[in-house]
Amino acid sequence: MIKPQDPRIAITAQIIKELRIKKLNNGHCFLIFDDELPEVHSYYEYPDGRIQIEEVDITNIYNPREVIRVLSEDEADSVRARHAVFH
Repeated sequence: MIKPQDPRIAITAQIIKELRIKKLNNGHCFLIFDDELPEVHSYYEYPDGRIQIEEVDITNIYNPREVIRVLSEDEADSVRARHAVFH
């Protein structure tokens, strides 16, 4: 038997989408976590549409992040689709 999706998941997803739009519209980057990346790497989406893989110093999150790689437009679109994050 297929159970209907827990409404809390849909509400949480909507809140995250709204937070993303707010952050990008205010000129800030938005973190996209992906458990397929190494533990210290995350995707960061920027207001100009680019997505970068950046390394975070997990011993001190206030240290500057290191840019590992800037994704191509196709790769960025793939990340957005995989994580249900759309412009």
